[in-house]
Amino acid sequence: MPLYEYECEGCMDRFNKDISSLVENLNKKNASRISKENPGFLYIEVAKEKKEAPMFSLGEKMPARSRSTRRFKYSLEGGKSLYLELKDFKFSELMEPGEPPPKCPLCQGGKVQRVFSTFKAIFDKRDREPGPGDDFGWHKDYKVQKDEERQNWVGQDTLNQYFKR
Repeated sequence: MPLYEYECEGCMDRFNKDISSLVENLNKKNASRISKENPGFLYIEVAKEKKEAPMFSLGEKMPARSRSTRRFKYSLEGGKSLYLELKDFKFSELMEPGEPPPKCPLCQGGKVQRVFSTFKAIFDKRDREPGPGDDFGWHKDYKVQKDEERQNWVGQDTLNQYFKR
């Protein structure tokens, strides 16, 4: 089963529209209204570029290692910077060829489009170890394959008896 990456066009358009309206009217009241209407906004912060203290911030900042978050920083006119953390509208799925595209995990619908994979590889099952959710037959086949590899392995001592130096 190949692994494909998808992104939801509906979620992306909604984020773009909300970011544009936030930049047009950059205040805490507008930011709180947008974050209530669109639950995909996790954290909004507006700060002067020269100062370290933010003018205002809404939401909870996610840990840096969070993989389900997309972070953006925009430099705006007037020496302001806008820092956003959004729920990720890109997702990956294991799909059989010919299956219908999956549903977006954020909006449970919308138009989903397959995008170029950033890791440049489509991983197939036979190239990786079986995981906890994989079928039992694949675990057995993989073990037999690895046992055969170990059994056919020729060590350095065996080679030295034929090629003495």
